[in-house]
Amino acid sequence: MIYFLLRMRQDSPIFTKKGSDFYLIVLCRRILARNYFEWVFAFQKTFLMNPVMNDMVKDIEKYMQKEANEIVNFACKLINTKTENPPGNEILAVSVVEEYFKSLKIPYKIFEKEKKRTNIIGYIGKQKRSQNAPSLLAACHLDVVPAGEGWLRDPFSAYVENGRIFGRGSSDNKGQMASLIAVAKYLKENESGLRGQFILAGVADEERGSALGMEYLLNECGIHADYAIIPDVAHNMQMIDVTEKGALFLEITSFGKQAHGSTPDRGVNAVWNMITLLNRIRQYKFRHTSHPLHSPPTMNLGAIHGGTVANIVPASCKAQIDLRYLPGDSPIDIINDIQCIMKEVEEQHSARFELKITSDQPSTNVPIDNPLVEIITKHTAAILGRKPKPMGQSGSTVTKQLIQKGIISVGFGPGDHDEAHAANESISIQELIDFAKIMALISMEMLT
Repeated sequence: MIYFLLRMRQDSPIFTKKGSDFYLIVLCRRILARNYFEWVFAFQKTFLMNPVMNDMVKDIEKYMQKEANEIVNFACKLINTKTENPPGNEILAVSVVEEYFKSLKIPYKIFEKEKKRTNIIGYIGKQKRSQNAPSLLAACHLDVVPAGEGWLRDPFSAYVENGRIFGRGSSDNKGQMASLIAVAKYLKENESGLRGQFILAGVADEERGSALGMEYLLNECGIHADYAIIPDVAHNMQMIDVTEKGALFLEITSFGKQAHGSTPDRGVNAVWNMITLLNRIRQYKFRHTSHPLHSPPTMNLGAIHGGTVANIVPASCKAQIDLRYLPGDSPIDIINDIQCIMKEVEEQHSARFELKITSDQPSTNVPIDNPLVEIITKHTAAILGRKPKPMGQSGSTVTKQLIQKGIISVGFGPGDHDEAHAANESISIQELIDFAKIMALISMEMLT
């Protein structure tokens, strides 16, 4: 039945192919034998994709499979560089990237705001700023969080087991950098056909706010691109990060009056006043509480410090709060609301508070029908047989800083979400290879 329904479309261009009946029979068998939607992608890939692009898919798939060992070796070399932040020492990882750039004859620049807190950027293709010759930035951070405890083996001595690479930074974010080096190599070998430019960045300080990394590169070094893909969102390439919550970090200080613990009425207890305030803040209601791609907004009391010993009325207390708000909400409104709560508690309890904003990263939102999202979706389907879904990210990535500079940016990449920052961190080798294939296809379509 499926065969005859398809065969009725005599005007379809697929029937101009020699042996079209054979192709249809094969397609019908596959539809019956396996998941229907997988073979919709197979049908599109076989019959409807541009013939040139179809050949490119095959070429890139073959190329990246051959590069598999290089991807693994490069990832292991990066993991073996100890770039825990703090202190960073990204220069150790940059030296590995620099060696590869030199061997591939890829021009590059090194940027360093502080000694040993190094960034490296490689350039492939032509630097032209026009709609017909865009630039695409791919950036991975070279710093990692401290290893912590619970490791079965040395976290900075990478090893391969059961098709996975183990070590601190394998999933966040050094494995992805290895994939992109393979992409850079492919693009360099095909550079004569590029109209646009591929920019590969290994950046510092992402795990501590990016002041010495992406923020520095954008604000002080003049780095720019038309589009950016940041593979720092690990959802096994099943999701595309198109929107991120705003991140507002507050530090509140409560001021009291020190006195002997046996006569608390002679002092003002800064800790009790802080507890009263925090209980009021805990009841705070965000203006925007729902979003189609996001979980609800959140508030976390991350730290509280006050007092010295039990028999002294504490004269000061500090609390640190992390608020993640949805697109559409205003950090100014949130801050004003918190200040109003502080004022009410001050009037009711002879208290005095001071508010400090330690970080304010606005929410971001890229339309899901953006061409960059569509290209990622198309080529992921071509390689993996499934389309990634748009998602909202509760955490923050450097896409925030990029979008603020007018660069259309999304997060997309391999890896398991639960692996980042975990002991015995690892990543699938096949995912790294598939990611390299997808990124090469994206780059070739956008830049040629």
